[in-house]
Amino acid sequence: MRLTSDEIFYLNTLNSVSGANARDCVLQGNVIAFLVKKDDLGRAIGKNAECVKALGKKIGRNVEILEYCDSAPEFIKKALYNIKVDEIKISEKNGKNYALLSLDGENKRKLQNASSRMKRIKALAQRDYKIEGIKIR
Repeated sequence: MRLTSDEIFYLNTLNSVSGANARDCVLQGNVIAFLVKKDDLGRAIGKNAECVKALGKKIGRNVEILEYCDSAPEFIKKALYNIKVDEIKISEKNGKNYALLSLDGENKRKLQNASSRMKRIKALAQRDYKIEGIKIR
């Protein structure tokens, strides 16, 4: 994984504001999503989300903190915390890994409403877990 100079700047800014070390970050429009290890998650968010608010003000973007997990299915499930995912399977096709999510109708609608967040989750899954795509069924 290669980081751009902008991404390195944002990772360092998160560290200076909160003391937490992030593994990765993704920029999308006015939102930046950080991938933080579980041990640093509380520090990155801060009490009453003070670090998130201070960081957002300092960099002029909305900030989202996601937890780094050992496996792609665990990461996706935690990143979609407000959506009930029945099952996540990792399948391989032509040497590439894909995550298949099983959702009921209500949760599919919730996921459609969170499409911009899903794009950030897909980008982090691709960069950090070698998942080429996330498909919903």
